[in-house]
Amino acid sequence: MHKSPVENPDESSAFRPLGLPIASYHAGERADAYLARHFPFLSRAGWQKRLRTGEVLVDEKPAGVSYRLREGQQLTLHHPQSVEPEVDRGIYPIWRRGAVMAVFKPAPLPMHENGAYRKNTFAELVKTELGPEWSAVHRLDRETSGIVLCGATTEVRNQLARSLAERSLHKEYLAITHGLSREERWIEQGPIGDLTTSEIRIKKWVVPEGQSAETHFQVLEQTAGLTMLRAIPKTGRTNQIRIHAAYAGLHLVGDRLFHPDEQVFLEWFVHGLTDNVVRQTGFRRCLLHAQALAFLHPEDGKVHEVRCEMPDDMRDFWNLQT
Repeated sequence: MHKSPVENPDESSAFRPLGLPIASYHAGERADAYLARHFPFLSRAGWQKRLRTGEVLVDEKPAGVSYRLREGQQLTLHHPQSVEPEVDRGIYPIWRRGAVMAVFKPAPLPMHENGAYRKNTFAELVKTELGPEWSAVHRLDRETSGIVLCGATTEVRNQLARSLAERSLHKEYLAITHGLSREERWIEQGPIGDLTTSEIRIKKWVVPEGQSAETHFQVLEQTAGLTMLRAIPKTGRTNQIRIHAAYAGLHLVGDRLFHPDEQVFLEWFVHGLTDNVVRQTGFRRCLLHAQALAFLHPEDGKVHEVRCEMPDDMRDFWNLQT
């Protein structure tokens, strides 16, 4: 399996790359056979149909079903994003003192304009609903809910950002995962870096040459093959909690990127949130919530802690299991 050149799963261009350029050891293979073997979310007949209709191109040109691939060629799939995806727009202030405000971010909601998202973003909603002077100091993933600190002035934002960079901000998350933990508390310290053996270029994992990372986990409840965890990241690597939980055998409910079967993510990438994807992952979004944040206020010099209870979708999901 080759590593996909997908850089952003919200990519909005008309054609999306399928895999890396053809390697020498795949030269001579039929395009339909190659696609069916490496992207089995469609059958060989399904790929043949897309080759016939021009929905799959080779080096940006149509190719027949029996086309033989050559080294270095790039396959692409027609997948335009014509409508901005729907999001949960229910932001609201949790806490405010002076030029610092903690705002609830629902999920799914991206932080900033990106790919298919233009107006349906946290940044846009904050400016239009809470005031144009407010901007986020840090970020949460599109499918993570919880607390986002915002500042009303450049100076305040810069000071909060420095605290974040120095790891002086305390963050605490809730996660609901598949699987049962045999330990009540543990620390994951696996270094995080690119997973070069993955079909998905954006995927990172615990790898020897990765960047140092540390997450503290505590089991809060367990039921019906599921675990509710408290997670405290001591470093700020991308997708750190999701990676460390999955590495411990507890991949998050709703998580497509770190699902044990990569075809789940690839199916979602091409076809969107299908019933099969929801069934395989267990929910329509990744069940991760930023529930607490402690920080030094730049204006009064005091340490403040803000907390945000579990959102309704996570609570309802958990209650159905118990």
